[in-house]
Amino acid sequence: MRAHVFITDKDTFPVVRDNSFWGVGIKGIPNRFDDVINESLNNSKKPYFGMIGDILGTRIGDVVFLYERQVGFHGIYKIASEPFFDPTPIGCVNGTWPLRVEIECLNYFPQPVPEDYLFSTKEYESKFWVWFYRKIQGARGINTINPEAAEALIELLVKINGNAINNPANIGNYPSRNKVPIKLPLERLSQNGRVKLEDILRAWLIANIDNPQRTDLREVFGPTEDLEWFANNVPYHVTKKNIDILCYHKNIKYTGFPLRYKFSVVELKRDTCDVNDVSQLIEYSKWVAGRLAESEIETVQPILIAFNFNKRAKVKAKNSDFSDRGIKFVKYEVKNGDILFEVIEI
Repeated sequence: MRAHVFITDKDTFPVVRDNSFWGVGIKGIPNRFDDVINESLNNSKKPYFGMIGDILGTRIGDVVFLYERQVGFHGIYKIASEPFFDPTPIGCVNGTWPLRVEIECLNYFPQPVPEDYLFSTKEYESKFWVWFYRKIQGARGINTINPEAAEALIELLVKINGNAINNPANIGNYPSRNKVPIKLPLERLSQNGRVKLEDILRAWLIANIDNPQRTDLREVFGPTEDLEWFANNVPYHVTKKNIDILCYHKNIKYTGFPLRYKFSVVELKRDTCDVNDVSQLIEYSKWVAGRLAESEIETVQPILIAFNFNKRAKVKAKNSDFSDRGIKFVKYEVKNGDILFEVIEI
């Protein structure tokens, strides 16, 4: 199950619920998508590519919970559209929320789950690690949560409410205005074969990671049908440490029951990978092995994706004794408006 928590507050929650959409942005964001791209390129401190990457990580059918600040988690919703750009004001949601997706209410539970319930038992604490680290690190509009957390939130909604009720009569369709698809114009976002910002590479990759037609990505990440879950900028520490991309791989073909058999831990570098990048990836992979893989190190696949790799990085990777899997090196290149990937020998 892929699921996300979308942040709202007492003012925006009823607008989002009743108009079947959610959005993200900040004050001062341009009201044209092209201008958002231009402003991001002119000022790398702008968070727009990070926001774009988050919303490009959603898929139609993903489960959504609406978190109302100081109140709790509302559910259960699903994503009903591809991401789009639309600065049209809707209620109190104005042009500062132009990066949007439509949502659909699946089961309406009138009583939300208070946030402290997520940490009321050791079992729940262990499942909501993504939310815990995200809260410590700071606000983020879209929070992709792991399957165990999604199932636990549904469980808590049922425990609190017993049953869902009919959707409120005022829930309607999204009032479409000037919807523009969110696409990354790679010709403008790259130079000499490499992306201009790492956030661009992350956003493109999370948008295309499960494309079954991309044989290069399938070589890196395996069969699309085995991609149980994936997320970008996954928090794993109380400091601002995030795994660029984390994937869970699951198969039911041979055992007859769902078997999570691999975790892919991905570190991205827009330019040349150095020895420190290899060390960082190993650190992340050790955490995943201990925290998520029940210390089964061999189920964790470290992956380094970069434009190039220097000799010291290759030596460090070769000499690493993290696991028998080794570290997978993947070279990327922007070419003809696309990003191509190649697994290389080290």
